[in-house]
Amino acid sequence: MRIAAGVILIIAALINLFAAIGYLTLGAGAGMAGKLTQMAEAEQKKSGQEMTAEQKANMAKADEMLGQVSNSAGKYMGFSVFLFVTVGTSIAGAVCLFRGKAAKFILVASILAIGAEVIGSVLIGFGPGKILGLLGGILGIIGARGIMAKDAGPAAMPPAAAPM
Repeated sequence: MRIAAGVILIIAALINLFAAIGYLTLGAGAGMAGKLTQMAEAEQKKSGQEMTAEQKANMAKADEMLGQVSNSAGKYMGFSVFLFVTVGTSIAGAVCLFRGKAAKFILVASILAIGAEVIGSVLIGFGPGKILGLLGGILGIIGARGIMAKDAGPAAMPPAAAPM
């Protein structure tokens, strides 16, 4: 069970790595989007050309759409940073699962992996890629509990039923 949890956590971490890169790119692009129309207007003024009414209307529409996108730039970039952190903790948690050590760290890594999928579902929507992260986090918690029980030794185990 621990090996399967570790493998699934690594696969989910790789998916989250590419998602983090995508969100970072999306956030940076959205942040720059509002500046593009300003740069286009400045270029036309430099060249001495006047904007037509149709061009001004198109620019106004573009500004409105880009304004909506640029308002969400910060949350995408912030989420990408969180995903980069969870990629590292998920891989380290998987290694700990393989070794059967550091159960508390595995719990933290698994909870972060589940949190990343939940936050991603709220921001973007639920998709099939989120299932692996949720499954890996749940299996990681189960594996960490098994490691804790093993480390506690036989004193923490319930007594076996005595044969009659």
